[in-house]
Amino acid sequence: MNPISDLTTATLHRALDGLDQRQAAIANNIANVETPGYLARQVSFEDSLRSAVEAGRPFSASITEDRSLAPTRLNGNNVNVDMEILANSEVGLRQQLAIQGLNAKYQLLRTSITGR
Repeated sequence: MNPISDLTTATLHRALDGLDQRQAAIANNIANVETPGYLARQVSFEDSLRSAVEAGRPFSASITEDRSLAPTRLNGNNVNVDMEILANSEVGLRQQLAIQGLNAKYQLLRTSITGR
């Protein structure tokens, strides 16, 4: 962690890393919805982040990307566009929430430095 970062700030940054990777996986899934044999990708990081925060080291949290085990269609593809669009909306909302948290932390820092 850098000198102006605390556990909350570092956690929010790492959560944004995971959410960014999840959003990229969703975009790839949607782009490959008609690709024969393509298996959707899923990104996981929440459990690892929780454990890393409990240990006081949020940046040690791992972000993993695995193939979906959902059933496939006849062409071997298992991307469900409806679920991907829903997941993309959820990721966007989580990103907004994390950014709002970071903005609030930085506003507190600005106020403590400037007195305004």
